[in-house]
Amino acid sequence: MAELSKEKALEQIHELQQIAMDMLLDISAACRKAGLRFYMAEGSLIGAIRHKGFIPWDDDIDLAMPREDYEKFLQVGQELLGEKYRLQHSTTVENYWSPFIKVRLITDDPKFRQMHIAHLTKDNGPLIDIFPLDNVPKLSSFSQRLNRRKIGLYRGMITRKLGCLPHKSLSEKLAYFLSKFYTVERLHKKLDRLHVKYNSPDNGFMVNWASYYSVEKETFPREAFGEPLYVPFEKYEMPVPQDYDTVLTTIYGDYMTPPPEDKRVIKHHFGAESGD
Repeated sequence: MAELSKEKALEQIHELQQIAMDMLLDISAACRKAGLRFYMAEGSLIGAIRHKGFIPWDDDIDLAMPREDYEKFLQVGQELLGEKYRLQHSTTVENYWSPFIKVRLITDDPKFRQMHIAHLTKDNGPLIDIFPLDNVPKLSSFSQRLNRRKIGLYRGMITRKLGCLPHKSLSEKLAYFLSKFYTVERLHKKLDRLHVKYNSPDNGFMVNWASYYSVEKETFPREAFGEPLYVPFEKYEMPVPQDYDTVLTTIYGDYMTPPPEDKRVIKHHFGAESGD
């Protein structure tokens, strides 16, 4: 967002949250119709438990789905959601920049556009992120950490090849250089293989490989998710992991204590078509 007073920024965030809530209700209805599980995730999960709704300064919604449900949603989600939305994924968008699904609201309103991807798609307005949950054999291991490093490298190569992020540091410049030897399609195929590398049904842990947090913070016992619990979120009931405390404590530690005022930052950057 452009530089605004704190009051104006929070007013805009509240407006965006209302849009996101309507989107969440549509996704929830689509998942119920298709019999798919999903969970509130990341900051949205903190919001559900700590605030019974949005974190006041949060500007998006994050969801997570077990791989089986995620893949089915990828197949049927667009039809169930209708032309009001675009289901964005490497299989549905040419030169896609992300390793997970984004459900994007189709709107002509210039507000709340992500200008860093405007050169790739005109569908860059309000969104909800959906992360896949994959199986792994251990809570932590060298091979899983190495897998996460490879995922981070390929992800960085994609975003820098497509001009979504600058390449200032040495590692960023290296990722940009290496990306010249691959097509975007090939990089996504490599990412996909790494995400499902350990997906045996016998494995007792689940991981969100697509998170920006470390693999240690995003690996949990499978039973921590289980059958979703429904908790208050704004005026509605939304699903969270069965053992949400283990999930949140693993990622954030003391998640019930809000951060200091100066740490309550807006994660994403939105602007009008003019670049404001």
